Amino acid sequence: MSRRKQRSAFDQVSEFDRGRIVDYRDCGISFREISSRVGRNQTTAMRICDRWMQEGTTDRRGRSHPPQCTTSREDRKIGLMAVTDHSVTSRTVAQHIESVTHHSVSARTIRRRLQQSGLSARRLLLGLPLTQNHRRLRR
Repeated sequence: MSRRKQRSAFDQVSEFDRGRIVDYRDCGISFREISSRVGRNQTTAMRICDRWMQEGTTDRRGRSHPPQCTTSREDRKIGLMAVTDHSVTSRTVAQHIESVTHHSVSARTIRRRLQQSGLSARRLLLGLPLTQNHRRLRR
């Protein structure tokens, strides 16, 4: 088989066809039927539907970075928590998100999402500040 024919077997699925695959699956059509209607492999249809369910998008990969661990809905919830309660810490927000979504999110990720939104969260105090008594002891 020529190189050109080999490549044509692996053509990228168009955005329109990806949308059709997801719509067919939402209607309850089997992957076998979807693949025959769209003219693609059954595994391809399954992969596109899985990506739609997990990430909420059918876009092709090809990013140089890993996918975000939080969705845009979770990002909005993070921002809302920071705005409504100014004393909330990033660790508290991370624990709340984990209890709701059942996947772990680090406090650093929470701070990053808030920074992207132009907000900030409190960070826990890691060390005590030096007071006058401590300074006298050091002399």
